[in-house]
Amino acid sequence: MNLWRSAFGRSARVAMIALGVAALLWRPSSLWVEDAYVNGVYPWWEHALFPISSTLPWSLGDVVVLAGIAIIVWRLLRRDWLGALATIAVYACWFEAGWGWNYDRAPIEARTAYDQARITPRAVDSLRVQAIAQMNRLAPLAHAQASAPLDIAGLYGAWLPVVQAGGDAWTPLTGAPKPTLADPFMDATGTSGYINPLALDVHLASDLLWFERPFDLAHEWSHVAGYAREDEANFLAIVSCARSNDPVVQYSGWVELFLYLPPEAQYSKKTFIPLVWADFAAIRERNRRHIDVSLANLSWRTYNTYLKTNHVASGIQNYDEVTRLYLGIARDRGGLPMSRVAEGVR
Repeated sequence: MNLWRSAFGRSARVAMIALGVAALLWRPSSLWVEDAYVNGVYPWWEHALFPISSTLPWSLGDVVVLAGIAIIVWRLLRRDWLGALATIAVYACWFEAGWGWNYDRAPIEARTAYDQARITPRAVDSLRVQAIAQMNRLAPLAHAQASAPLDIAGLYGAWLPVVQAGGDAWTPLTGAPKPTLADPFMDATGTSGYINPLALDVHLASDLLWFERPFDLAHEWSHVAGYAREDEANFLAIVSCARSNDPVVQYSGWVELFLYLPPEAQYSKKTFIPLVWADFAAIRERNRRHIDVSLANLSWRTYNTYLKTNHVASGIQNYDEVTRLYLGIARDRGGLPMSRVAEGVR
């Protein structure tokens, strides 16, 4: 009986390892991902996790990761190499089936009224002028409310129609960010936020400035909503912020959009009002105090490799491609991305 159990256990471990490798190597079709996954089984998973994670004062994802590490270390100490690999395989399957297949979703350009012809140097220059004007207009209004708590419900109300216009035929459930044990690492590497793909918890760095938080929260929510690409999460966050009635949220979106635009060689002192210059200075000072350059470079090189492995060819440069989406995707009077069908009827 013990021999049979031992043989069965080895076979089960080998089968789990094979399943994990298959999950990592399989690249589902974008049509299957859109219909059967993003707008099929994934919403059920997201809706099942949220009631659990949202009631906890700490990160469920941290617990899941620490538990996995503990099991792997325990198996290695027992020299159970097959068991350690099987545990890694379980987590590989969990990652892919629980969120990772979102990387195989067709780009948002395939579902929206995207036109490459809209993206010209002149359009970029005009957008820069618009962003500067909006930042100067909104800065006094936003700073007057700088000490007020972020209206998370209001941000969610501006964000939800945007992700649904981008292709989600369901209602993602999101909320306030959770504290994480990874916060010191985030501060030291300049990582503003992330989602734990195993539990779909949203985490923001504790050193974010008040005017950065709305954009970064909407960005991470967009990942939870099934938009894995960084340029798409940036686009959805910026559009959501611009649609808000809250000047703090609007200011957050325009500041981030400006920072992603190709910069001019030099800006005169009169380009921005003093409040905006002060906010730029606050960003630089925060980065100077907190970021470990060597660790940050290692972290971003690693993430660059991760993105390319998951079929984001431009790697971390994908963040900067938000300008292309913002100019190329037509939006209606309410600021929502238009679908290809809607633009054709217009």
